[in-house]
Amino acid sequence: MKKRDSQRSESPLSEKIKCPGLTPGKDEIIRIAEELPKRLAVFSYKQSMPYLWLVFVGGTGTGKSTLFNAFCGMPLSDTGVERPKTFGPIGFAHKNCPIEKGFPFSAIQIERQPSKKTTHEAATGQPGHFLILEHDRQEWARLVVVDTPDLDSVEAVNRQIAQDLYLLSDVAIFVTSQEKYADEIPFKLLQKIGQEKNPYFFILNKVQDHLVIEDVTNTLDNQGISLAKEHVWAIPFAPSNPFQWISEQAAFRDFINNLFDEFSVEKIDKFLEIQHLRGGIDLKLQINRLLELMKKEELAAQQWVGQLDVLCQTVSQELIKEQKERFSAESRSYLQTEIRKLFTKYDVLAKPRKFVKDLFLTPFRLLGFRHKGDRDRHRQGLLKVRQKIDLTPVQMSILKFNRLVLEKLSPSDESSPLFAKLREPDLLMSEKEIKRRIWEEQDQMIAWLEETFKKLSQGIPIHKEWGIYSTSLLWGILILSFETVVGGGFTVIDAALDAAIAPFVTKGAVEIFAYHEIQKVAKELAKRYQEGLVSVLNQQRDRYEQCIQTLITPMEDLKALRSSLE
Repeated sequence: MKKRDSQRSESPLSEKIKCPGLTPGKDEIIRIAEELPKRLAVFSYKQSMPYLWLVFVGGTGTGKSTLFNAFCGMPLSDTGVERPKTFGPIGFAHKNCPIEKGFPFSAIQIERQPSKKTTHEAATGQPGHFLILEHDRQEWARLVVVDTPDLDSVEAVNRQIAQDLYLLSDVAIFVTSQEKYADEIPFKLLQKIGQEKNPYFFILNKVQDHLVIEDVTNTLDNQGISLAKEHVWAIPFAPSNPFQWISEQAAFRDFINNLFDEFSVEKIDKFLEIQHLRGGIDLKLQINRLLELMKKEELAAQQWVGQLDVLCQTVSQELIKEQKERFSAESRSYLQTEIRKLFTKYDVLAKPRKFVKDLFLTPFRLLGFRHKGDRDRHRQGLLKVRQKIDLTPVQMSILKFNRLVLEKLSPSDESSPLFAKLREPDLLMSEKEIKRRIWEEQDQMIAWLEETFKKLSQGIPIHKEWGIYSTSLLWGILILSFETVVGGGFTVIDAALDAAIAPFVTKGAVEIFAYHEIQKVAKELAKRYQEGLVSVLNQQRDRYEQCIQTLITPMEDLKALRSSLE
């Protein structure tokens, strides 16, 4: 793997890797996504840091800091019965060790204390700070020894620092006691140590009965953690002055001798080289695993969208069917009666008996073609048409669609990202948004009807005596068709028009306007209205699709992730 800028790789990747949480691998994706950027940063950092990191980790009250002090041969980290005593990580490193150069964790502030200023007064550290106590021991020039905060610290920042510094470890020294070894948080780290197969030492501290160590290892083995016997050490309980007592204990001295024999100065370079190769392989495996899991999430998301389409189509069909059923036989009869009235009043084969201003103006009031003063009446007419629209069926369909999405498509796991996304208030269309969308569709139908009228009326000769009646008749029929469709009669409009107009065809109606053109207009109106109704559902459906798309990792970020394998 290529060497990369550790500072740049820590956070952006973790923010970009996302998943909706539709597969069992959701938790693993989240875990890898959180750890991978840090692991990449650590990998880069360690390439230029030829030092062996020995990191003490453990829970509260296990005596971790006491063992750290005994290992270093001086009381560097504060200890005591009050817990916790380590408020921030403390490192023991050679004065020439450039720990801060390219340090992979920007949230941790490094402070150094020169060896000449190091006193016998133990340090407690402070949250968010990594205190490096310098020394000039040449035999330890290639070592960095770290006492981390408690894994189960009440301070979240300290818990995270302990986990982060573990990632820097070449050798993890896990410290526990017979009371604490099964505690949840330290136990999880012990599991990770075992799974990653990194070098470690397991120290059971404060042992009062030598049989305890066998009981602990058997218990851990039954829970899937098999400890290598040569890496398990038991340190007896210290009756007083733990630092001095443990430092002189044969078991502890044997542990130190074993560690330095296994990781002697002569072996460090070769060991670090092998560690680096293993680290690169592990990162590739981890990245490939993440890509594999995300591919499954992507396929699951595609299937989810397909199921969403099925639900939307089903609800849309039910809405159209309901609209058809709402247009009753009485409405059909009304439509035919109104059309016959229009033909009777505008039949040009019989001379107009009366020129009634209202009859002349009525078809124009809705859309206002006569003069500028009619434009306001046109707007009032539009409002009247809108008032006739019953929004309830569409609103109920949206509610039903939303309910079905939650019932059939929401993950059952409440920790899933999609579970929370589907319940965000802004995801659902409001009544105001539904009304506005329907009105937009109606406005488009009106505009189309206006244009259609203009085209049709061009074929009616105005110079003829009956021209004005013909255009009035045409406009009246079109408006009546529009209102019929809006009222839900989009499936009977064609038959109703045919039944109503047919008796007049032989009386010269064909000469007045294109009879078949009106039928085509009515059919197109019905089609456009149905599409308008369905478009509201489609808009809600699109919001759901956009919702899940925000939880899918963008292609360019996947490419960047794959490129990190090179």
